[in-house]
Amino acid sequence: MRKWPIARNAISIILSILLVLTMTAGCSQPASQDSPPPAQDSPSAASEQLEADVVVVGAGASGVSAAVAAADKGAKVILLEKTGIIGGASNLSWAGKFLNSTVAVENGMVTDLEQYIDDWIVFNHWRVDAAVLRQYVTNSGETYTWLTEKGYPTNFFNFGGNPMHLLPDYGERPGLLKKMLADSVEKNGGQVLTETTGTKLLTNDQGEVTGVLATKKDGTTLEIRAKAVVLATGGYGGDREMVKEVAGYDPVPGGLSQNIGEGEKMAWEIGAEKPINLGIQMYHQTVTPSTSKLKEEYSPDKASYPLMLSYLPSFMNLSANGARFRDESAVLVPNAAANTAIYQGSIFYTLVSKSQIETLMKEGMQAFNTPRLPAMPPEFYLDWQDKFTLDNPWEDLDKVLDSMVANGHGYKGETLEELAANAGMDLATLTETFNNYEKACQTGKDEDFGKDASLLIPYGEGPYYVVIAEINNLGSVGGLTINKKFQVLNEQKVPIKGLYAVGLISQGVLFSDAYVGDGDGIGFAFTSGRLGGEFAAGEALGN
Repeated sequence: MRKWPIARNAISIILSILLVLTMTAGCSQPASQDSPPPAQDSPSAASEQLEADVVVVGAGASGVSAAVAAADKGAKVILLEKTGIIGGASNLSWAGKFLNSTVAVENGMVTDLEQYIDDWIVFNHWRVDAAVLRQYVTNSGETYTWLTEKGYPTNFFNFGGNPMHLLPDYGERPGLLKKMLADSVEKNGGQVLTETTGTKLLTNDQGEVTGVLATKKDGTTLEIRAKAVVLATGGYGGDREMVKEVAGYDPVPGGLSQNIGEGEKMAWEIGAEKPINLGIQMYHQTVTPSTSKLKEEYSPDKASYPLMLSYLPSFMNLSANGARFRDESAVLVPNAAANTAIYQGSIFYTLVSKSQIETLMKEGMQAFNTPRLPAMPPEFYLDWQDKFTLDNPWEDLDKVLDSMVANGHGYKGETLEELAANAGMDLATLTETFNNYEKACQTGKDEDFGKDASLLIPYGEGPYYVVIAEINNLGSVGGLTINKKFQVLNEQKVPIKGLYAVGLISQGVLFSDAYVGDGDGIGFAFTSGRLGGEFAAGEALGN
């Protein structure tokens, strides 16, 4: 069993922030991350005028990095954050990628960066900005060293061939980032203003950005004049209606509910380009709405049975109409699992039968030739990892599944006909799918999707259950087009003077139609923030 180098005292924070809330249907963001929205401007609202060399809007990983890097270059920085918490989505993330970091090299994991870049470009069908990609890839290793020197340590581990770096313990992260800001931004005469929302970019007659308007929680309007503005607002993933409009899907929000696209909208208002791949989302993992309610009745490991079923490759995955839609081996890779599912709809079903349930209760996952543990994020099982083994019997699975159905998070049928009626599936489709799969189990050849014969386990007779599974969206990816200096481009692809973007709102230039990174969201956030802040300070100071 792999021991994850995360302090045990973080478990309750992790589970309350990510597991419980992101697994609840329609959930969005833990309340601890949200502050009441700033009061609306009114005729009687107070106003203040401030000046800085650089204003950074958003205090997540990219925004903090940009503010610190700009201050280290000598710029006076004002950092705005709409909530009362520093850290944004990085407070929920578990690891980032920093290629050829000193610790990765020390552990014998040296990446051929040129080959890595070439493979990335081909994998994304050449629809990327190779210059921005190169900036990220070739500078990410230095970001590890920079973060370490700044007092934000990460721990390296080889995650299936990926050089991942675990972020600090969850409860420590906001404090570490605040200290980074105190040691650079505030020490250099700048300010960190929380519960303050950027609302509008200020421009001159030439269309150059000269500052930003912001609103404090008490309604006070701030007019901040600056020589450069860095947008680090984290995207629009918290605006579910906008996600449906531009992406065409309605995944379960699992990121930050406060990220509703202010940064993009401010930039679009002054002529920034809307990229053609605006709808890219970070569909990142499978979640089940059953878990939260089941934890009221069962221990966390038992409450997670339906979730684990959705991560096991031996069970059929069905669309809402009862059709199988993939080789279920895709569930072994988080990004493959998410992307193969979302493109057929926002939910899918995992089918399991009586005999399979009995086998799991006696022998655990090993009886189904599961090649490795389910690819669930560590946060999902940290407080019961002693039971997260292939040979651990799933005690009371039948009772848990009956409770799941009673709670409305799955369906049961003594026969296929009854199951189809209860779940609203097309009986003819479900019957044909089931019969084809049973035949594949007998012949060892999956004619539909080519799943490995070792994973073809027959179902037999009912009763049958289906688990409702959903795709989790950690946030939007992109929304603004940037160049390798992280300058925002207008509709003619010319840099808008004085305007920069870092983090998720600028990451769309790295992907063609879907996020397929593994740790690249956080890796890019820290790296783009560090570099973007330096470029912004260079322009502001005339360097």
